[in-house]
Amino acid sequence: MKAVPPPRRIAVPLNADVLHDQKKPIQSLLNPLLDLAENSDYLIAGSAGEFAVGAEIFQIPRFIFMGPGGGGDTVRMGIFAAIHGDESEGAEALVEFLQELERDPQAARGYHLYIYPLCNPTGFTARTRNNVSDKDLSKDFWRGSSQPEVYYLEREMGVLRFQGVISVHTQSHSKSFSLNVNSSAILSHALAKPVIQAAQRFPSDVASRSDGDLPPTSSHVVQRDFLTRGCELNTVPFELHLGIPRRALKPSQINGTVGALKAILDSYRALLSIGQNI
Repeated sequence: MKAVPPPRRIAVPLNADVLHDQKKPIQSLLNPLLDLAENSDYLIAGSAGEFAVGAEIFQIPRFIFMGPGGGGDTVRMGIFAAIHGDESEGAEALVEFLQELERDPQAARGYHLYIYPLCNPTGFTARTRNNVSDKDLSKDFWRGSSQPEVYYLEREMGVLRFQGVISVHTQSHSKSFSLNVNSSAILSHALAKPVIQAAQRFPSDVASRSDGDLPPTSSHVVQRDFLTRGCELNTVPFELHLGIPRRALKPSQINGTVGALKAILDSYRALLSIGQNI
């Protein structure tokens, strides 16, 4: 069941003027990307929609990175972060990811990447897991939600028909990266190993840790709630849920996430190339 449209449904270009009245945490996060998009040949800044909370207007920012042609069909991939407002690590990693792609566009060869670094702007501003209506947005997709954030993101998935979906979350219970896969067995095994290996190339030192209250390190592949599960769309070839260890040091969180995302692009591109040559 699709989400309920919010009373105000306006999608406007996202730029410095639009962000002028936004909260400072949002400005601080997005301004580097807005500056980058102004002169980029690959990066486009936009908005999936806006909604009102009292007198304030919040945006669902969307950044599109149009990688160079790869010789075959272009793959549309959606990447989502900060669905929980208190998980800023994923949002910060996506900002770094886009900055690295701008420096090396060939890393996104054959892809159009639709990146949503701030899916829960009200929770991000308040530093709360849930949104301003105290809803856990990750549990509201395709369930007739009344939350505007869910409506706009469902609309994006419905219109753009992504071939791959990635959601980035922070995990408080683990000191290592984890990957949860919703796909065929072949795709799951082909993507999981290189992604985890890429994430763990960076030091996994844990800040302020108490080994007694942390579970053993584990890089696992399990099922959980996915953005596309139970949706009214055609089957998405794959969805990945990348878990960032909250207690890892910030450079490891950011670099590990960026490394994992690049590994996903490389691995899926290789799989498509094999398929085309069979």
